[in-house]
Amino acid sequence: MKKEGSSLKQGIGLLCAASILLVGCNGKETGSEQFNIEPIEQTGGESGNTFVEGTETPELEGTGVPDSADTGNADEAATENAQVLYAAQVRHYYGGILSQISAAWQLPDGELDTSSLENGFGQMSDNRFAVADIDGDGREELIVCYANASMAGMMEIIYDYDPVLGELKREFTEWPMLTYYDNGMIKAEASHNQTHGEFWPFALYQYETESDSYKQIAYVHTWDKEISDEYEGQPFPEELDVDGDGTLFSISEGAEPSYEYESYKYNQADYEKWYNEIMDGAQEITIPYQPLEYESYADFVSDYLKLKAEEAGRERTDTADDLGLLILSEDRFLNVAQTLLSEKYGVELEQPEPNFEEYTVGLIDGREVFSFTALDAGDLSYSGEKVGDVTVFGIYPGISIDDAWKKLSAYGFYSSPYGEVENCLITGEGFGNISIWFSAEENKVTQITVMPFCAFAG
Repeated sequence: MKKEGSSLKQGIGLLCAASILLVGCNGKETGSEQFNIEPIEQTGGESGNTFVEGTETPELEGTGVPDSADTGNADEAATENAQVLYAAQVRHYYGGILSQISAAWQLPDGELDTSSLENGFGQMSDNRFAVADIDGDGREELIVCYANASMAGMMEIIYDYDPVLGELKREFTEWPMLTYYDNGMIKAEASHNQTHGEFWPFALYQYETESDSYKQIAYVHTWDKEISDEYEGQPFPEELDVDGDGTLFSISEGAEPSYEYESYKYNQADYEKWYNEIMDGAQEITIPYQPLEYESYADFVSDYLKLKAEEAGRERTDTADDLGLLILSEDRFLNVAQTLLSEKYGVELEQPEPNFEEYTVGLIDGREVFSFTALDAGDLSYSGEKVGDVTVFGIYPGISIDDAWKKLSAYGFYSSPYGEVENCLITGEGFGNISIWFSAEENKVTQITVMPFCAFAG
């Protein structure tokens, strides 16, 4: 038997989710304004991340864990757990960036050249990404290699996310013909060779700890006499070509390359000596690139949320009947939830609308307490009264608003920037995250709706 007004209640319960999905379908605003997003106040989650230039974060030496994460007198296992959770939170955020690129064809801080994709040339998975501590600061960076584009639109970007400050920084951007070295240097070959030499021009970049970014420190190119015997109206300087190979190098130290006639004055031996000295025995790093597709980063979100659930669960004794946790562990969480409620609590399941078989309600003594909608990723609602030990990420009808926020924050939820109603929270923006919304009267939760979430799906 269907409770009167249940369709209206379902519609209100999905308002938060509808608002989220509407924004997600259209993608997220990008461009210069995104560098000034105001952080959203929250506890223990991620949101409102800003883009900054040269912010330094105190860290535990060699761990990448900020001093604030140090457990002080806690035992070694607790410290290790904090480090694991910190690293997982960084990857969780990178999963959001990769989801935005994959689904919305956008960067978090700018636009992509999508002309090749739009014209059917290749697919997003032809691009690559990697997550590694490439700059050696103890925290993993996200490397995005976007090459399925016009020459002008190709780029490789290094992002660094600080979960303590909630800030994302772009450390480096160049054309994607790069070689990484273990001394913090990057060799970046030019996209075009418009010089008078066959030697392919390149720039050298060095990581700077103070600015947490890469600075260009040199640029090298050549002049071959066979290609052109004069330059800027002046002849090839034979007297400088001591090795007689017809090639002179221009080696510019600093951020700006020099193409002045006088800069072509170095021979092959000079170049090799200079290069060996500046590289100082550095070894090339093999970057663990993966295709830019969901399967490559699917674990980033789930690993983090499971760690948060494990941490929050240490303070609870009633997790066995938590319907929210089923989303983290079960592919068909609605079916598992229905089975649990019917077998353990005698909840009667009905499909009250013949033309809407995806909608199921759960009744207790004729009262609708649960509802399930098996559309898209699915959603679950819990309202009216608490049933036994049944909770949704620790909350239930009748809990206070403050306690609900506290419990949800422990699981990684924070205030959704997409919700058009109060008390709408998400665990993140990328694929595999979760959205929860609850209504309240007289400071008590009355209805809860939870579902899988991605801001960029649609």
